[in-house]
Amino acid sequence: MANTQTFTGDGETTVFNFTFPFFGVNDIHASINNVEVTSTNFTITPNATPDDADIQYTGGTITFATAPANGATIKVWRHVERVRHIDYQPTLQPQSYQLNQDLNQCMEILKEQDETVTNIISIANIPTVADLLAELDTILGQIDTFLTDDDLTDLSTTVAGHTTSINTLNGYDYVIESQSPTAENNYTWYRKYKSGWVEQGGTCVSSSTQSQFAVTYPVEMADANYNLQVTMVTDTNSNSPTYYAVGARTKSATGFTCYMSNNITKDWKACGIAA
Repeated sequence: MANTQTFTGDGETTVFNFTFPFFGVNDIHASINNVEVTSTNFTITPNATPDDADIQYTGGTITFATAPANGATIKVWRHVERVRHIDYQPTLQPQSYQLNQDLNQCMEILKEQDETVTNIISIANIPTVADLLAELDTILGQIDTFLTDDDLTDLSTTVAGHTTSINTLNGYDYVIESQSPTAENNYTWYRKYKSGWVEQGGTCVSSSTQSQFAVTYPVEMADANYNLQVTMVTDTNSNSPTYYAVGARTKSATGFTCYMSNNITKDWKACGIAA
């Protein structure tokens, strides 16, 4: 706009010169970083202008009470105030420059009104919702083409499928972590569920000199209030198999101990809430 000027603050300067014409100090407005500054925070000093000028003032200075910050964007513009600046007296002859100033003020107001109407028409020409939806359909088609061309369609389908599967699990408990028995983990196994419930177990054999064995759980329990089962076992080292009933001697959140004859295989299982 011809009646707008922009400056950049340096953190020290408070006075800025503008050169567009105006009719009264109330015509001048300012903003800093797109936030309008109230007129109480700056003063306007018009340039000296001959009385017979077509427009009362041809420029001036704006002085801010506080220097705008370094790098701040300062905008100064004119919006003609809808007031009379000249009061014609019935006993005095009107001066031509005064008539010119009055008429020019009316012309400038009409110009600003015309600009406002143009902006409103521009806003009215914004695309309709249908146009925007059509544009979105075009963009979606371009994305689909990209996915197909780059062999990402399968990935999109897979992600959608997993999303559906996960959503169907709401309200159900399911295994989130597990371990299969191997020699490396001393033949222990477990299944840990989303809710915190854990099932775990294993097999161990006491040595020829061992009358008591200890088991450490692969998953620690919340406390000792859980179910523990140690199975009845068979002594297969004897020609006449002997059956033994086995029970836990001590039980804690981290494991249990059990008394048993030597060289006997023992199976155990614990169920409860994990720590």
